[in-house]
Amino acid sequence: MKNPSDRRFNVFFRNGIGVYSGAVPETKLHTHHATEIIFSSNTSYKVADENGLEKEYHVSLIPHDIKHRFIGDPTFTPIFIYLDPFHYLSQQLKSVYQLDTEIVSIDKTPELNITENLNFWAQGKDVDIIKVITELVCQLTGHFTHAIQLEDRILQSTEHIKSSMHSEIRLSDMASRVHLSESRYAHLFKEQVGIPFRRFVLWTRLQTTVESILVGNSLTSACYDGGFSDLPHFSKTFMDMFGVSPSSVLKG
Repeated sequence: MKNPSDRRFNVFFRNGIGVYSGAVPETKLHTHHATEIIFSSNTSYKVADENGLEKEYHVSLIPHDIKHRFIGDPTFTPIFIYLDPFHYLSQQLKSVYQLDTEIVSIDKTPELNITENLNFWAQGKDVDIIKVITELVCQLTGHFTHAIQLEDRILQSTEHIKSSMHSEIRLSDMASRVHLSESRYAHLFKEQVGIPFRRFVLWTRLQTTVESILVGNSLTSACYDGGFSDLPHFSKTFMDMFGVSPSSVLKG
């Protein structure tokens, strides 16, 4: 079993936010169902669109479901930030930038403390990455977001979901547990958590599986931990979400 401290990358997946830092020299042309921010504090990189047009960036914003190809340098490690398209931070970006068919170059240079904390996180240091990503999006959009304190019914729901990865998780069952109608529960859940119920379940499955991989378990065993039916199911879900295979990035 590998020692997690030996890995040459850092990764985080939780509640509609994914962050990855590691050497990614180049990817194939791909698309995924996430709004993506690619950040590099000192070295530029290139991203090509589906027509093969390459542009150079330090910070880029890639709309979800847009074909693109990352072209980097194996000697540096950019930070890839993935936001579920339903996440309130994605919605915040969409309210300011025209996120439809084109990759957006971000001209605003992130504040020094944000840049430092992103780099600290990439180095494996203890950083509240959700807070840093929220601060980054707020700076890029000029809109400030205050964290919502989950009410007891929704908090109980999220904890139950996290402990039920080996079971089928239905919205109707969860609504019944907290004595709400399905429609009211679905609305309250998205309002409180930031993403719809089914998307939260999917992200939680991904998070559980990735965490299992990172402590040294095999892909097959980790898929079971996250409640995926098999390895191909997890690999396809991961590829659809992030545009790369799990075996290509989740290794030391």
